Amino acid sequence: MSLKKVVIVGAGGLGRGVLELFRDMNAVCKEWDILGFIDDTVSLQGKEINKMRVLGGLDWLIDNKNDVGCVVAVGDPQSKKMIVEKLEQNNIKLYNAIHPSVIRSEFVTFGKGVIVTAGVILNVNTLIGDHVCIHFNSTIGHDAVLEEYCSVMPNATISGNDIIGKCSYIGAGATIIEKIKIGSNSTIGAGAVVINDIPDNVVAVGIPAKVVKNKEKSS
Repeated sequence: MSLKKVVIVGAGGLGRGVLELFRDMNAVCKEWDILGFIDDTVSLQGKEINKMRVLGGLDWLIDNKNDVGCVVAVGDPQSKKMIVEKLEQNNIKLYNAIHPSVIRSEFVTFGKGVIVTAGVILNVNTLIGDHVCIHFNSTIGHDAVLEEYCSVMPNATISGNDIIGKCSYIGAGATIIEKIKIGSNSTIGAGAVVINDIPDNVVAVGIPAKVVKNKEKSS
């Protein structure tokens, strides 16, 4: 079987972590031909990062789209959304990257462009939407829904029947009790405990979590 050629869009911290993720996947089952990073930061192009070359910007990927797919390793949901939309307009293949250590039910549903890092637990009948990123040791409860472009930071707990709205950001160590709705484009601060629904376009922090700031509405 021929290997899938893949590049990692984003050469920052998350991108370097995704590179390790692919190496770990290959250690279990050799499936990926990892070509390098893609980054629009001109000063990085042509350099080597963690023994992997920055091949160029998004234009490089678009020019090579017939041979190569990608994973978009950008942490900020809105920035990621803009990049993905450009790639989708150019029919770029978008792969999932799911660490071999992830504990997951066979009844988990994944979208495309999903990143799930080491130590994550995905309970039964969860729905992980397109371009969601779930970081180390987070737990996603049964029947939870993570809508597209969500980012979940390390050691977060999302409970049963929670809904995390699109482009929302769940901070490290945050806990969301069961049957909670987090609105779209909202941020839950690190260590927060969410016991009530959170509206769209806000920042909520504390124990219990309270809205402290309104954000600009996402497009």
